[in-house]
Amino acid sequence: MKPFFTLLCLLCLAGNVLAYDLKVVVRWDEMAVEGSIESMIQYYHQGQVEVIRALSNKPSADGNVKVIRPKDGGYQEFQIEKSAGFLFNIWIQNMVMDEEFAEEEDFFTLANAGIQVTVEDRLNGKSYNFSLPEGAPGLLFRGGAIVDGEFYDFTEMYSQQRIYSVTMIDAKTGKLLPGVQVSVSDTRTGQLISSGMTDDYGVFEQKLDYGKYRAELSKEGYIAAGHNFEMDLNELPVAMNFALTPQVQEFRIVLTWDAYPKDLDAHLAGPKPEGGRFHIWWQNKIPIGGMNFLDRDDQSAYGPETITIYKPAQGVYEYAVHNFSGRNRSGKKDLSFSKARVEVYGNGRLQASFSVTEGQKGNTWHVFRINEQQQVVPVNQFRDETNSTGIIQ
Repeated sequence: MKPFFTLLCLLCLAGNVLAYDLKVVVRWDEMAVEGSIESMIQYYHQGQVEVIRALSNKPSADGNVKVIRPKDGGYQEFQIEKSAGFLFNIWIQNMVMDEEFAEEEDFFTLANAGIQVTVEDRLNGKSYNFSLPEGAPGLLFRGGAIVDGEFYDFTEMYSQQRIYSVTMIDAKTGKLLPGVQVSVSDTRTGQLISSGMTDDYGVFEQKLDYGKYRAELSKEGYIAAGHNFEMDLNELPVAMNFALTPQVQEFRIVLTWDAYPKDLDAHLAGPKPEGGRFHIWWQNKIPIGGMNFLDRDDQSAYGPETITIYKPAQGVYEYAVHNFSGRNRSGKKDLSFSKARVEVYGNGRLQASFSVTEGQKGNTWHVFRINEQQQVVPVNQFRDETNSTGIIQ
């Protein structure tokens, strides 16, 4: 019986070792902190968003994310049992400090605390370590994300919680846009809640109460646009990049997305004025009717990637988005978690807007087509494709 008992113990031990996919550990120098640091996992699953807080010691509702009691001060840990098919944002905040009463030096508390984050990926046998940059002001920051089992390393700082933050960009040039008028209204009552202009860095920020809102964005010489958003009980920032397009009579298609995946590519296929068809993307910037339709390619997240149909010809156009950085990974959902948005402009106004469907498998999103009557027709289909030449079939 002893050998059997020994084998059983070893199997149990192995089961415990492999009980979770990833471990997230946050460490800092307690002596350098005024206030209280708390790390959080923002967990997207089954259409729900849940925030698991280190100081609460409560797991996620489905038990997939667990909080491990700290071994000592300056240490917090999470274990993620299953990572495939889900999105996890890593957040760290200065709990005690209220931004309304904080003095200038208080905004550097997190940056000066020597915060170190370790993500241990047990599935792929990898480990990632990163620290908060010194001198970066903010009471809250997002320190990377785990998307469908893959870790993305990036850092975003915010001055406060429950804040709406938008960075405006010129869709054609990719440059930041100061002087954009931003008006935020309550979608239920229609009441104007806040208005202002983007600063010299193209940024507008406003703290908001819980609720549902619409932001209207406008600047002289550009086509006005807008979007809806919600400030929920989780209190984490609603932050986005938004591209305004200069006035245009032709069709202009603008793609933006979040910090992950790093490289999404826009693809367009359609008729040539002289006959035949074309298929353009970043590696195939052929002129159509003497014009380069691909205005801008972005390879480091957020976008925009912009395509303009300068000389529309008779026929059908097809538009798709390819997760180029994930082209060799099939059956994954990271494209669906990218928060990708596609705006289609024509005749001086917004013709259609598309947001990627969360939870879909595939590295290719066939977004829409423009039919022979120049109407934008949704397609919204997902599949896997390795080669860029096969994105539009």
